[in-house]
Amino acid sequence: MKGLRALSSEVDAGSRQKARKFLGLRSLVLAAALAAAMPAQADPMTQVVGRWRDSDGESEIAIARCGSALCGKIVWLKEPRVDRFNPNEGLRTRSLMGMQVLSGFAPDASGTLIGSGYNPADGKTYRTTLELSAPDALVVRGCVLGGLICDDDTWTRQP
Repeated sequence: MKGLRALSSEVDAGSRQKARKFLGLRSLVLAAALAAAMPAQADPMTQVVGRWRDSDGESEIAIARCGSALCGKIVWLKEPRVDRFNPNEGLRTRSLMGMQVLSGFAPDASGTLIGSGYNPADGKTYRTTLELSAPDALVVRGCVLGGLICDDDTWTRQP
């Protein structure tokens, strides 16, 4: 017959083992619950996909995925316009309708969308960033000289 001390020791060891299993399972359930409760990081590329009107109301640009990046093309013009400031004289009579004006947008390490933006108002292409300032407001910022000089326009999401 086992002594009281030996029996007590076996019960304590069994209880400790059950407690460890319970705590391990409890920790796993708690970790899963916390992970599910944490909001997922929003994909900046998905957030800007859609149709946007420029601040002066003259045009609308549809932003969509183009392979692994985003691009945007003019899908509506208040009045017909041509690409009259294009540096290539042969392209100055083409319509702006359907023209791709945003290309190669992808997030940098900070999540900012960076690509190229063509400005039909001056015929130049700029290093451009896209950033949501609100769910329906997109700040389009074109820069030169490594970001030393920038100009931005806030576009409004369209239905």
